[in-house]
Amino acid sequence: MSLIVQKFGGSSVGTPERIVRVARRIAAAKRAGQDVVVVVSAMGDATDDLVALAAAVAPEARRRHPREMDMLLTAGERIAMALVAMAVREQGVEALSFTGSQAAIITDELHTGAHIQEIRAERVREELARGRVVIVAGFQGVSRKREITTLGRGGSDTTAVALAVALGAERCDVYTDVDGVFTADPRRVPSARRLDWIDASEMVELATAGAQVMHPRAVEIGARYGMPIRVRSSFRDDDDEGTLITGRDPMQPMEGLVLTGLASDRGYARLTLRGLPATMEAATRVLDAYGAAGLSLDMVTVSEQGDGLSQLELTLKEEAVQEGEAVAQRLVHELGALGVDTRSGLTRIALVGSGMHDAVGVYAQEFAALCHAGVAVHTVSSSAISIQVLVDSEQETIALQALHDAFELSEVRP
Repeated sequence: MSLIVQKFGGSSVGTPERIVRVARRIAAAKRAGQDVVVVVSAMGDATDDLVALAAAVAPEARRRHPREMDMLLTAGERIAMALVAMAVREQGVEALSFTGSQAAIITDELHTGAHIQEIRAERVREELARGRVVIVAGFQGVSRKREITTLGRGGSDTTAVALAVALGAERCDVYTDVDGVFTADPRRVPSARRLDWIDASEMVELATAGAQVMHPRAVEIGARYGMPIRVRSSFRDDDDEGTLITGRDPMQPMEGLVLTGLASDRGYARLTLRGLPATMEAATRVLDAYGAAGLSLDMVTVSEQGDGLSQLELTLKEEAVQEGEAVAQRLVHELGALGVDTRSGLTRIALVGSGMHDAVGVYAQEFAALCHAGVAVHTVSSSAISIQVLVDSEQETIALQALHDAFELSEVRP
């Protein structure tokens, strides 16, 4: 008998009616002859409500009381798992619910942002052998010191894929409020096309760049262990297959340009340190200072200004810009630089695909499309499978549509 893991997000279990709908889907899979493990998120806005409660009694609760925050936040998934288990049993299918610790999801000791170390799934396997559906609370685990932990952003996705790997599942089905993975956000680009499949490495890049369908941590686990992930809508009653995240389609050419899609992420700022000494030592001191301050940099660009001076552009999230400016001002003084400029209200847009760095004219085509649309590009960076640009947030939709059209992403890939 094949095993599948099904994950249902907060919107999918957001009301009693939706929970009953989910239960019917789970029961149907079980009656079709499959073993089923289900991972659930907290209902709707339950996690946000719990965070607000914590803030009402303890400002900066996550920083000052991380252990108690984990104890509090895991309550949301525990409520959802119990309700889903009840609803499945009402469908005439035996089911029971497990917390992360009962399912033996072992994590490190970092509260509010733990990482899974291993899953000892013996108890889950025992209940599956008894013919039951097992409902597991996502987003949570237990450390080797027997402390309850949470996995941070994307934790339920991560739980589901990790469980699928540990149990040797056929695949992991992630049910959400969208029909799959699209070539761009269809709310911003109406012509965006849903992908039937996507390479896992490209999905990681899209997720990291702002696509919110799945968290990159979960996709990375799937890619590492060869676990197929299918993204489907929990609001469709048909057998729509959604998008399969897997290895590269064998029907695709072994080499050549294959563009997958676009993703965007708002809320960035750029700091420009002018008149730095044009030496590796100066650039290293800047980067070391930001690392010591615990500030994550997204893009780093160095350019020569002449006369032995250079300019260093640093991109970081807007919520960290005040602290980032303070570090920059200190470095300007220490290194004898000319000054620092700040530009906020920026969006990072990533064009993702394979073979783009060997293909002639991709950069030129991208810049021509943005120029023709009147979009100013402030910073450029690239990885092996993406080209990323920083634009004003007010021009995000214009830029996405221009690039989507220029690279004909609405067309089905050959």
